[in-house]
Amino acid sequence: MRRFLIGLFFFLFFITPVFAFDFWGGSGYDICCLLPLNGENEKLGESVLKGLLLGLDVLKTSSFSVCVYDSGGISEIALQALKNMERQNCDILIALLGKNTAQPVISSAYRIGLPVIALTAESNILKGKGFIYRDFITPQIQIENLLDSVMRKLNYTSFAVFYPEDQYGEQYLKLFITGVRKRGGSVIKVIPYPPKTTDFAIQIKSLLGKEIVKEKPEKTLKTPTHFPFDAIFIPDNALTSAFIISQFAYYNAKNLVFLGTALWDDPEFAKMIKGYCRAAYFPTGFTLQAKQPWVRQFINDFRKNYHVFPDYLSAQGYEVGRILLYLNSLNRLPLKNIHEIIQNFPGPTGLTSFLPNGEVVKKIYIMEIKHGKCFIMP
Repeated sequence: MRRFLIGLFFFLFFITPVFAFDFWGGSGYDICCLLPLNGENEKLGESVLKGLLLGLDVLKTSSFSVCVYDSGGISEIALQALKNMERQNCDILIALLGKNTAQPVISSAYRIGLPVIALTAESNILKGKGFIYRDFITPQIQIENLLDSVMRKLNYTSFAVFYPEDQYGEQYLKLFITGVRKRGGSVIKVIPYPPKTTDFAIQIKSLLGKEIVKEKPEKTLKTPTHFPFDAIFIPDNALTSAFIISQFAYYNAKNLVFLGTALWDDPEFAKMIKGYCRAAYFPTGFTLQAKQPWVRQFINDFRKNYHVFPDYLSAQGYEVGRILLYLNSLNRLPLKNIHEIIQNFPGPTGLTSFLPNGEVVKKIYIMEIKHGKCFIMP
């Protein structure tokens, strides 16, 4: 742990824009990490790194050597780091990539033949190349798991969508409509709103109808209104979504069910919507409520080593580390055709499988909110 803390001190205070440092390890495979360790996303990079080192057993003994590069979230810096990795003869690259770095880094890694496990939700990345894999909670995974749960377990078949007219909202709108139709359901109404909207009266009245919003509150309390849809999907952040849900309640619609994305995974969200709806459901890549023994072990080990609770990115880093340890035990490294081996791998972000094209499939958690409390959906 002492050497780990020294390493953390080094990267937190090093001021050169491109740098790397080594963690001790064995004489086996050299793993290179490309993480944003400076700039606005440095906390995200630190979370992944903590989980990865724990998952690789680097804090104990390990057959891996780990070299960490800072991308700063900037494509030019990331590509320079990749050149250094090529000279270093790195065996595997693990990279947390955003919209500015995903495409150039993965394209360059493919060009030099460097196997990659990419932690990114970006869609513009190479696939089907045999040694480039993604392990992350993508929008597709979120929607697939959410709809599998509410349509199969709750028998919901009809939906409305209330979405922001931005890239995030439009992406989830398309995925949601496609997923509902694929399962034999229907989206009966789609209501857009401009980003940064603060008054949703026009949109809510358009969805509910003028008769309902003008109804006396005491009447709707005695006889709850029946709506022509089972739930409303809102792909927006927790704060905005809570405000929208409260405005629905203001317009005599407290008996609604709402669906959201992983952006709702906020400890205050359940409290913010208490009393404003019948229930709410959203997907998440990691929860401290998970009962599986391998997740409890991860949480306990993380707290023991870092004295804080892990978050999703810590869990994601840890999962990649455990996958590499498992592959190494089977003599299946460097990365190649690991979809033949990794199927329903028990990771802290859910059961994880890889497809031949390098894409990931996950069975993740769906959270249920009722009466201001948030639990894993039974």
